[in-house]
Amino acid sequence: MKFLKIKLLASVFLVSFVFAQDESVEEVVVTGSYLKGSATDGASPVEIISKETLDALSPSSVADITANIAVNSGSENNPDSFLQGGTQGTSNVNLRGLGLTSTLVLIDGKRHTVSGAVANDGSVFVNTNMIPVNALERVEILKEGAASVYGSDAVAGVVNYILRKDFKGLELNVSQQKTDLADQTDDKFSLLYGADFANGNLVYSFSQLDRSALPGSANRKLAQTAISGFGNSFLLLPPVPPAEVEDYIETNGPTTTVEEGPYAGTYLLYENVPDANCVATGGSIQPQPATDLGTGGSRCGFYYGDRFNLVNDEDHVQHYLAYNTVLDNGVNMSVDYINSVVDVNDNPQSPSYPALSFASPANLIMPGQAGSPFLVPVMWLGRPLGSSFDSPNAPREIEDTRFSLNFSGSYDNGYEWSATYTNSTNDSYGLQPDTSTTRFSAAVKGNGGVSGTESFNLFDPSANSASLIDHIAAAQETSNTAKLSVFDYVVTGSTNGIDFATGVQFKKEEFSVRRNEESITVMDELGNLAVPADLLFLGGGLESDDSRNSFAVFVEAAKNVTDKVELRGALRYEDMDEDSSFNPKVSARYEVNDDLVLRASYSTSFRAPSLVQLSTTRVGLQGVQDFDTDGNPVGNASFIRVAQGNNDDLGPEESTNINIGAIWTPQENLNVKVDYWSVDYTDVITIENANGKVQADPNGDAIIRTEQGLLIGVTTQYFNADEVNADGLDIEVTYDFDTPYGMAQVGLNRAEIFSYEIPLFGVTTDVVGLHNHNNFARSLPEVKSVIHGSLKNGDHTVTAFVRMVSDYKTTQAIAAPFAPFGYDNNIDEYTTVDINYSYNLEALNSDMTLSLGVKNAFDEEVPQVYDSVNFSYDPKHHDPRGRMVFLGLKVSL
Repeated sequence: MKFLKIKLLASVFLVSFVFAQDESVEEVVVTGSYLKGSATDGASPVEIISKETLDALSPSSVADITANIAVNSGSENNPDSFLQGGTQGTSNVNLRGLGLTSTLVLIDGKRHTVSGAVANDGSVFVNTNMIPVNALERVEILKEGAASVYGSDAVAGVVNYILRKDFKGLELNVSQQKTDLADQTDDKFSLLYGADFANGNLVYSFSQLDRSALPGSANRKLAQTAISGFGNSFLLLPPVPPAEVEDYIETNGPTTTVEEGPYAGTYLLYENVPDANCVATGGSIQPQPATDLGTGGSRCGFYYGDRFNLVNDEDHVQHYLAYNTVLDNGVNMSVDYINSVVDVNDNPQSPSYPALSFASPANLIMPGQAGSPFLVPVMWLGRPLGSSFDSPNAPREIEDTRFSLNFSGSYDNGYEWSATYTNSTNDSYGLQPDTSTTRFSAAVKGNGGVSGTESFNLFDPSANSASLIDHIAAAQETSNTAKLSVFDYVVTGSTNGIDFATGVQFKKEEFSVRRNEESITVMDELGNLAVPADLLFLGGGLESDDSRNSFAVFVEAAKNVTDKVELRGALRYEDMDEDSSFNPKVSARYEVNDDLVLRASYSTSFRAPSLVQLSTTRVGLQGVQDFDTDGNPVGNASFIRVAQGNNDDLGPEESTNINIGAIWTPQENLNVKVDYWSVDYTDVITIENANGKVQADPNGDAIIRTEQGLLIGVTTQYFNADEVNADGLDIEVTYDFDTPYGMAQVGLNRAEIFSYEIPLFGVTTDVVGLHNHNNFARSLPEVKSVIHGSLKNGDHTVTAFVRMVSDYKTTQAIAAPFAPFGYDNNIDEYTTVDINYSYNLEALNSDMTLSLGVKNAFDEEVPQVYDSVNFSYDPKHHDPRGRMVFLGLKVSL
């Protein structure tokens, strides 16, 4: 079946066009090999995004470049306050949707540390937002496994960001990008300076991006499911133990009465009663279904969707310095330094989070307590501060620092050597506001505030003093630090007609987590949450500090067997603290004739468990749907605590990678590439999915409920899954031609995933074309394409990019209250068009380039996605900002 698909697609690929590449880049060393002269039409599939294409994209950050890589699928580059709660301000790459940790990110061919901030699903990744766009020379994408050359993590492929090192002159860039929605802007200034300095060349770049916020209220359609049943409500209960309820009702009747005040009226026992000021303070009345005990009444819902941002207020500042020289002894020396700081300034949250621990008989509110007007006990279902209060901010700060020192030269026999030391650090700080459980509980009992005598009024929160509200406030503060130190030594040369490269690598990784006292938890011997943090809603986590060392040795060789056949091979042995790995790779290139080249490769790859997975435990918030034992949804999804437990018994995941391709050049201006790929994983490292775990076993040991059965927590753990097998097809075509209006180029890069089979509830399941809300895979549209077209006439250039994401589906059950909003299980195809015009002119003794562009020119709305309590779009594939107008000016001196 797979080869039938290949045949069918190959028969129609001539109608497709490829995303622009610059094939004229000097072939020195191309990603995927240490051998010089490794061509982009060689045995391995490599895509190059040139400087010209980067300029045409007008990117505010690297995230805008990643959005135009068709083979990227399921990365986190569009901000999302719910699904990326701890990673705002960062971006990443996910080749073929095989996982953030399965794509190796390099800068100038060398590794960079992972981010200290960890994705919601526990994935670690390199924060690509730290890369200065104005200093980029090109981006190289290797679309196959490369563990034999680079080691761990290069399972899905490699993305290599090449920075400018030989620039001379001065470039100044100023630009603004503005959305139609609420006039959100990206204001950017950058400079690049290069000159001869101290017998060498010095390059310095500075870049500053000021991004204003885009609130959820700018498009409420995207936040209409962000409603919590925990606004402020009360469940009335009989004042006797359960065994005495029938006698009590028979004697006193099934009702209770409040004589006066805002809650005046007669109520049934077991009735839900909403806050008397619910509607007046911005809440919504939610009728509750009747139960065996009587009427369900109503609850006060809390609409939090428009409080959160679609885009946060952010400041990005980057410095890049490179110096190259030749020492007196003929040795080349180069030094690189990058510093990047991203400040997320606002990131507004709910005024306070639900008090899940109070939805329990153990914390009943008795008559007269906490302002209760009822003569019977009530179970409080709410949050200390609701709709009438302002949203606090949860700021983030991410700092990346990178230093790299390289020496290179030649031996007397002509062999060349290179020695590089690279040190990189990522510091990620986050503050998340919450409420202190101990101080709030004391206030509910009348022992609150600095004096210890104040009572918190649950029934009229506006009656509480500002000092008492400040006293119960708390926050989760985390400071995560990831460090990586790498020493590489490589020798290249040629002997007996064989080109070779060999080398060694020493690597040290470090990862630490520091927390404020209020956010530290205690886990039991089974890894379940035993003592929560002193936070009413947030889960906190454990502190950790871990490191490991690894050593690797590799050899790579290539030989032209005939004038038409080239063979390549590579071997790498890597020894880590907890395990070791041996990975080979063989590839071949066969030039059938002047028009056709065939290529194929076979390799194995591996990924060692990250230090986060081995030693870090944290508790976060996720939207989880509850289920009964028959598999039926219970109520609406809600945010609950999900503990992600470390597993120090994890083994490395391994894969077998196959690529079979053809390059057809029937004429000089037409280039066609077709590559079939297959990756078969074993022992894939992933985290248990909380939704899937509740659905599979609602009453399991890791499912935490109140005595009433209310779902309040799930404990998940990293584990080595069974096999995961995926395959697909990439098609690239470029066509250059003359027109009466100038030189034109058209193209498209098409990436299709045929299958992505994972173990799901004990059954091997193909999850391509699904949103995958209940398993460890990310949303997987079957096809992503990027069409490119450009027309150049003298100083005028017009460029267009058309991005298409195919339709897919969600299997998530749509909660009844949201069915009238038009939700279904289909997620529509999403196609956007970007148009850019640039004009080059000479003025004031300088070259100037004026750029004017429109991104998403036809204002395509993001497809509606039902994802329970999250935003109603998929940020991993769809950009919620709508149409954006871009204006930029570059001055070159």
